[in-house]
Amino acid sequence: FRRVLFRSRIFPAMGIRFIAVNDNYDSLNRNEQSDEIVIPFKNLINDAFCRDISIKIRSQLEVKRQNGEFVGSFCVYGYRKSEVNHNKIEPDEYAGLVVQDIFSWIKNGMSLDSVSKKLNVLGIQSPMEYKLENGENYSTGFKTKEVALWSPTAVRRIATNVIYKGTLVQGKVTTPNHKIKATIKKDQEKWAVVENNHEPLVNQRDFDIVQRLLRIDTRTSPCQDTIYKMSGIAICGDCGALMAR
Repeated sequence: FRRVLFRSRIFPAMGIRFIAVNDNYDSLNRNEQSDEIVIPFKNLINDAFCRDISIKIRSQLEVKRQNGEFVGSFCVYGYRKSEVNHNKIEPDEYAGLVVQDIFSWIKNGMSLDSVSKKLNVLGIQSPMEYKLENGENYSTGFKTKEVALWSPTAVRRIATNVIYKGTLVQGKVTTPNHKIKATIKKDQEKWAVVENNHEPLVNQRDFDIVQRLLRIDTRTSPCQDTIYKMSGIAICGDCGALMAR
């Protein structure tokens, strides 16, 4: 209907010549009576065809997600697509070690801020810069400087991602239909979650320890590299709040 509206009313009113090569249509040399009958039907058939193809593709992608096949364009930092099967992911030799170091540092008492600073001091490329270095056409809205550096937020995204313990989560967002490109978030119970899907970089125990540490106060003093031993443990006996230095 929208196409017909533009073609029959808006374009003529604005003096725009409309040409559709595949339909052999030219508004300058049109046959009013036949075009008004044939072209709307063609638009309806084409729209139905697009809708049918969209439904089939969505269904196929959902089957792949439920089977634990990776269908994303880019792998998360620390993994790469298998050269044998691009629907399978495997640890990246370099980035995988960095991820393991991040979990180890947090487990041993370092805060997110300290971890990000240490990564920058060591000259380790941030996830975005690493992808670009490997020739991936990757872009993100998180980049605010010419060279993307590590930040506490970037470290937290890695430290809380279940993919590093072997769980693949996909299908968090979708689009209403094939005509609308804006994405919407799906309910968590509709996500495609497959546990023990690929080789983990962190075992379950270490992952759980890191999650518990991230829930407590792990801020450090400016003159300290690690948190105090009682951080997140000492609480007020009256109100139950965590005690701060």
